[in-house]
Amino acid sequence: MNFTFLSPTNLIVGKNVENETGNWIKKYGGRRVLVHHDSGHVKQCGLVDKIVNNMKKEGLKVIELGGVVSNPHLSLVYEGIEICRKEKVDFVLAIGGGSAIDSAKGIAMGVPYDGDVWDFYAEQDGKPVKVANKALSVGVVLTIAATGSECSMSSILTKEKENLKRFCDNDIIRPVFAIENPELTYTLPAFQTASGIVDIMSHSMERYFGPKGGGNTVTDFLCEAIFKTCMECARTLRDDSENYDARASIMIASTLSHNGLTGMGRVQDWACHMIEHELSGEYNVTHGAGLAAIIPAWMRYVYQYNMELFLKWSTRVMNVTYDFEKPERTVLEAIERLENFFLSLNLSVRISNMEEIQEEVKEETMYKMAKRVRTGADGTIGGVKSLDTEDIINIFRLAK
Repeated sequence: MNFTFLSPTNLIVGKNVENETGNWIKKYGGRRVLVHHDSGHVKQCGLVDKIVNNMKKEGLKVIELGGVVSNPHLSLVYEGIEICRKEKVDFVLAIGGGSAIDSAKGIAMGVPYDGDVWDFYAEQDGKPVKVANKALSVGVVLTIAATGSECSMSSILTKEKENLKRFCDNDIIRPVFAIENPELTYTLPAFQTASGIVDIMSHSMERYFGPKGGGNTVTDFLCEAIFKTCMECARTLRDDSENYDARASIMIASTLSHNGLTGMGRVQDWACHMIEHELSGEYNVTHGAGLAAIIPAWMRYVYQYNMELFLKWSTRVMNVTYDFEKPERTVLEAIERLENFFLSLNLSVRISNMEEIQEEVKEETMYKMAKRVRTGADGTIGGVKSLDTEDIINIFRLAK
């Protein structure tokens, strides 16, 4: 496929690089900065105060806004927009993971916009209602490897009053820099590390799995390298949560998996993400944990529409011996191995077993979620197979 590729984020990786935050903000023209975080561990452990003090020494004006939650809320973005306008903020710094970064991106777009920032996330006929043409600059101090939002063009928000989770893709919200010290991820709970790893893998899976003839050799291998790196490092971190090399590799994989690199020249899918967004929007499920249930179900539902690619993944990534008598068994064995990998990380591969869901997921709820999935203008999603509402319900049933 013809393609364009843009990934301008300046990546700063290594020990103690968070001490350079103020200097990097100044390099990108920031003087009055909103520091955005979740008020949780990053604040309690002293990281936020350490970075804020560094910024003040650099002569920067700092305003803090905490309170970010998983599946970040639109209401907090509204609050941030008002603060930035009042304080004449010209730069937004996110300290944390994908939720803080996505919320910061929403604020950055909303400040110069006269209308409702939700216009950039809401859709009409498969397209956003409005497309932002300017935004404040965003920088990141990353504390969890997962979403890849630190270098991506994407932001995802939840309109909490409607349990509606929607995304915005726009190159103007790519962060200008991302500071990544792997040591800042040492104290992450095992569940967050595991969920993050699944999210990283899924970003390249969405780009890797597509229709016949929709890929190319170089990005096949790039995607497969992300998958294998994540799985190897996940096993290392189960036993040694402070393994610097594994933490660093996962951080870099997070960035490369969602900055567009692994999708160059490919027809992409994104069905699993769109389906899981409704699950986490409805039940406030951690995104990566939800994907651990949705991905295998989706694979079982669509693999026959591109057996060649699924066989390549099965043998080259999941190390399944090719079954010449019945190749289908090769793919099914690979999917089972993927489920076992997720289970080995103490993640559920069935919606009904997820600790975050305390009620029965009923048929009518699955139907409601399926109807809400953001689709294209033709009412379908997916690259391997075009999925309509009934297909999506069937995938929810397989995942349940």
